[in-house]
Amino acid sequence: MSSKPALSTNTVVGTNTVVGLLLIWGTPLLLAGLILQQTAAFRNSKSATFDETYYLSTALKTVHQGFLDTRISGEGVAPLPIMLDYLPVVWNEEGSLRENPWEGEVSDPALIRRARGLNSILVGIPTMLVVYCWLYRRRGYLAALLGGALVTFSPTMEAHFSLATTDACFTLMALLALATLVRYWKQPGGWNLFWVALAVSVAISAKYSGILLLPCTLLIVGLVALQKWTSFSKAAVWSLAKRVTLVFGMFLLMFVPLTWALHLFSFTGPLKNVPYAETPDYSPWVKLLGRGPTAQKIMEIAHNDIKRPAPFAGVLFQFQHNEAGHDAYLMGELSKSGWWYFFPLAWLWKSTPVELLLTVISLCLLPFLWGDLKRLVRPVPAPVSELPEEEQQTDVSAPTSHAPLIWVLAVVVFMGMSLTSRLNLGQRYLLLLYPLLFMFSIDQMWRWFEGKLGLLVTVSVALIGFQVQSIVSVQPNYLSYFNDGIGGPQAGHKYLLDSNLDWGQDLPALKKIMDELPLEDQKNSLIYYFGTARPDAFGIKAAPLHANLDADPDQWKYMIISANHLQGLYAHGEDPCAEFRKLEPFKMANYSIYVFDLQSPEAKQALKHCLKIYQKYEDEQQEK
Repeated sequence: MSSKPALSTNTVVGTNTVVGLLLIWGTPLLLAGLILQQTAAFRNSKSATFDETYYLSTALKTVHQGFLDTRISGEGVAPLPIMLDYLPVVWNEEGSLRENPWEGEVSDPALIRRARGLNSILVGIPTMLVVYCWLYRRRGYLAALLGGALVTFSPTMEAHFSLATTDACFTLMALLALATLVRYWKQPGGWNLFWVALAVSVAISAKYSGILLLPCTLLIVGLVALQKWTSFSKAAVWSLAKRVTLVFGMFLLMFVPLTWALHLFSFTGPLKNVPYAETPDYSPWVKLLGRGPTAQKIMEIAHNDIKRPAPFAGVLFQFQHNEAGHDAYLMGELSKSGWWYFFPLAWLWKSTPVELLLTVISLCLLPFLWGDLKRLVRPVPAPVSELPEEEQQTDVSAPTSHAPLIWVLAVVVFMGMSLTSRLNLGQRYLLLLYPLLFMFSIDQMWRWFEGKLGLLVTVSVALIGFQVQSIVSVQPNYLSYFNDGIGGPQAGHKYLLDSNLDWGQDLPALKKIMDELPLEDQKNSLIYYFGTARPDAFGIKAAPLHANLDADPDQWKYMIISANHLQGLYAHGEDPCAEFRKLEPFKMANYSIYVFDLQSPEAKQALKHCLKIYQKYEDEQQEK
């Protein structure tokens, strides 16, 4: 089957006409405007999330001291998103040294809104453009329009275009890295290998999940080497191994310094954090070197004389974090180590109907790529004129199967990492899969329905229409989107929490609810908020729970509880809000904050139980 564009640009619009040019260039401009409109609705109506407070704090310290804050990579955060979104915002500020970078300040909302605006422009719009342009070059205008629109109207994509965090930035940089891998596979050479090294370095400097691109690169280097395979023999195998080792070694020699350069050649402290005498037996150092004079000398040198490069520290932190696990929630259950099926279920519940349909279509079309892979790895020894039309392509921009195969490879590696991850924090870890899904499914549909213009137009209109319906149904609460298969975002707290639903973003919505209450009742409200933003920065007068444990329980009129706390996530022991789950809330601030009226006997008892358990936890912490 030919992979020539099934619906070329000239089939839909004339490239030589004014109308054609307006459509080709005007469409991405329109989609970019829609991204800006949708992200503005989010950033102007949402409080800061956990990560945003931390990133702002580290950016302020970076400006204050004149070099990268060591807490960035030292805490497993890649620096590129902070440099893109936050440093321009705080560059003219004096900077500050916050004792706790996770605690927000009253001045934070304005700064974070500006950082979010930069992220929408520098990351959100370019991500849509990568999908649009890649599909345009491969399959023409209509395919590009569909791909760009699906990105623009995806609640998941818009949520992270709206937040100044690492997830969307990594998605963009990973897509660009995959594009360089496609070019290298088509045209192996030193310069193309350099561009791969640079792009992979940028992706890892955006988020350390980019480590997945290293096995992808190794596999592509291996596939390129296989194209020169002549016969199966010991000498041929040895020659293949040497070629792969040499090329991948050259890649690493470029990749390592480039990655460190993107970290501004910074360090995060000594290579080994503690001296030999304080090293526990479970330390990797002891497991590797054991105990004794030689081990002691090596560890002391590592602690006293050798510094830890920032990229190494960041990747190491993430490996250690994954090994230790993190509190997670799934369908009412709590776990420190997570579940292998967490991310597949998150995909099932938080993807739109269109995204789920394209997932099924992609799985059905996946087996047909096997023949393409065999042809690309082991070209048929026939005259060019006798080869299939796809194999006669020489233009690197022609629609061969290199790109779809690399998209699939990235998905397989990424899902392998996700299924084995112990960090089951949020669907945001799957963000890269959405543009890959859109590009692969659209590309293959255009391939299989070549020439059926009416069908493709009908399908495109339907898919865009249903995708628009999904985002409109939840706007601007994109982060809390759940599909109707489980009851929508209203039922989301029964299935997933944390950044899937409640990242501390709904203080402005809570403020509107509080404004409907008498001022005295606002002051006589308790708040148990999950987040780093300051409620008083939004004019919320409720008293924080942790500071009022000894107050008379009968004085309180309302109890405000974030969804994470209500469901017992991060309770660190007994569940203080278990009794509140039996009550109907008085009001809800969007989908992540609940307001309970404390006038009923059941509500008063629930409050007393909450105060008792929380006080017990505080006492235990003080004893420690």
